[in-house]
Amino acid sequence: MVSVLDLQDRSPAIEERVETSATEQQEFEFVLGRRQIASLLFVSTVVLMICVAISYVAGKSMSAKAPAPAPVVAVAPHEPDPPPIVLNQEPAPAPEAALFGDPKNGSVYIQMGAVDKGVAVIFAEGLRKKGFTAFVAPGPNEKIFRVLIGPLPDPASYAKAKDGVDKIGLSTFARKFPN
Repeated sequence: MVSVLDLQDRSPAIEERVETSATEQQEFEFVLGRRQIASLLFVSTVVLMICVAISYVAGKSMSAKAPAPAPVVAVAPHEPDPPPIVLNQEPAPAPEAALFGDPKNGSVYIQMGAVDKGVAVIFAEGLRKKGFTAFVAPGPNEKIFRVLIGPLPDPASYAKAKDGVDKIGLSTFARKFPN
C-alpha cells in the first residue's frame, strides 16, 4: 500500500509500486448483448461455410475423372477379314422389361394390388424375382399404382401364372383392360 507521504518523495521504487497496484486493481468485464451474440454467430457461420466450400472444392478436384475418349482413326479398307469364330458363346441375356408401363388394351392381366408407388415398386420387383412378368401401371388416381402380371395371351398362360401366384400364397384377380 502506498501512503500520501510516500507520494511526495517520488522515488522510482515508489512509482513502480503505485503503477503495479493500479494495474492489479483494474478489472474488466465483457458484456455481450443480443447484437454481439448474433454477430459472433453470423461470423462463425460464415467461417464454417467457407471451410465447407473449400472441402467441397478439394474433394471435387480429387474425384476420379472420366478418361478422354480415344481418338477415332480412319483406316482405309484393304482386304475384308473373315468373321471371327467364337466357341462356347452364351446367348446374350434378354433385356428386362421396364418396371413401369401401361397395360395393352384388350389384354388379360392378373392384378396383384393397387397400392402407393413405393410399395408397388417393391412388390413388382419381388414378383420378378419369383419369375413373373410383373410391372407397375397407373391406378385410379395419381397416388395409387397397380401391380400387374402379364399380359397373358391365352387361358393356359393365365392358369400357369395363377397357380404360381397361389403357390406363394398371394390372392389375385384377373382383369381385362380397358376396365
